[in-house]
Order: sequence, then structure tokens, then C-alpha cells
Amino acid sequence: MGSFKDLSKLRGLAEAGLKVRTASEQQQDRREDEIRKKHAVQEEAAAKVLANVPRYPWARAGTLAEARALLVEHQLAFSIAGRGEIEAVIDIEALVAPVQIADGDVALDELVLPGEGSALYVRGDLTVGKRVVQRFRAGTLIVFGSLRAQHVITTGQILVLGDLHVAGTLYGNSTNYATIVLGETRIGTMIAAKQHLVSPLGAYTIGALVDPDGDAPNFEIFARTAPRSPRGIDPEIGHAQDASAIAEALATRDSVLAPV
Repeated sequence: MGSFKDLSKLRGLAEAGLKVRTASEQQQDRREDEIRKKHAVQEEAAAKVLANVPRYPWARAGTLAEARALLVEHQLAFSIAGRGEIEAVIDIEALVAPVQIADGDVALDELVLPGEGSALYVRGDLTVGKRVVQRFRAGTLIVFGSLRAQHVITTGQILVLGDLHVAGTLYGNSTNYATIVLGETRIGTMIAAKQHLVSPLGAYTIGALVDPDGDAPNFEIFARTAPRSPRGIDPEIGHAQDASAIAEALATRDSVLAPV
């Protein structure tokens, strides 16, 4: 008696337009069908989210499939993240979320990513004259070009595939999220509260380091070339972990550090 594989070679079946699939092929078909159904459910849920979040007038609603495809394009670059001395983890699936997409360079006076908002992808350079403020529970910000701003205040996830230039202060406040830069990083003053992870994977220049809690990741490495500032957060502003107060202060001040 012939095997299952022999059946697939029968001339009559082929001539009739029938194809006998092996058990492994059928299993793969079922797996792919399950994935398609899962993605369809996720896309429907994402569309509902986008229908109810604040919209950026210069961006459009994107699909999860589009977000995933954009990230997969850079999978090779992501795969080498964290292999050096600087700690970094980039998980593509973890980054895929309901998203608004700007299809080119964006120049703004200020950018505020609201809490409970969608992710934001910028497929070009993002230039902000004053502050980038990523509120508590805001969506992920991914810049496929370079990001330049006077100040960046983040309580979430930021990924920059190009360069990051922050002339004033980069303030990070999040135990679970990170600011990751694949290109060159230039920061005037870096403040990391609640163990916020800042991971510059290219060359970096930092003017001053401020570690309010004394346990900021990577700061021992940064301190080899960047001075630790003896100045803490100005008491008039509030607690070093109060991201909202820091953001408000940087709307009118050049620095949030205590006077000398």
C-alpha cells in the first residue's frame, strides 16, 4: 500500500485539479489561518481605539499590519541592539499598537503625546522647537529619522532610529520603558528618575548627568565621559519624580536644576 506522499503524485488527482497536502502542510495552513483570524480581531480592536483617541492633524490612522511592516524593515538594526555594553531591548511585537503615522518630516513648536493616546510613528525627521512631552500612559513614540528638540520629558517608550539631539534637558521617568537611540545622541542634561533606561547605541555626548534616585541604568557607563551634576531638582519645582511638574517648569525655564 502506498504512502500518503505517493497519493500526491497520482496523475488523476493532479489532472482533476486536486492537491493532496501532507500533514505538516495542513498543520501550517491551520496555523496561518489562526494567525490571520487573530490579526483580524486585533485590527478591529485597534480601529476602535483610534476612533476614540486625540488625533494629530498632520498624521493619519495606520493599521497594525502597517506598523509591523515598518518595524520589520529595520529588524536587522534592532537585532544588534543591546549586544554592546549599553543595555537595550527592542521587541517588535511589543511595539505594535494602535498607531497614527506621519509620512514624512514633521516640524512643530511643541509636541504633547496625551495619556491613553495612540502610538505615533514619524517616517522622517521630527523637529520640535520647544518641548516633547510624553504624558503618563501615552503611546509609544517612534521616529524613523532623527529627533531634535529643546527638551524631552518622557514617562513612556521612545525609539529613535536616527540621531537624537536634545539641547536642553532629557527627563525620563519610567521603570518599565526606555529611550533608545540607534544613531548619534547629544543631550545637554540627562535626568533619569525611577530607573528610566536611556540607551544610546551610537556615539553619545552628554553635558551633565542627574540621578535623583541613585540607581539609574547605564549611568556608571555614561559617567566615564560625562560629569555627574551635584545639583538636584530645584525644590521650588517639586519632587524629582513629578514628571508633570518637570514638564510644566520646562515650558518656561531653561533648566530644572537647583541654582548654584
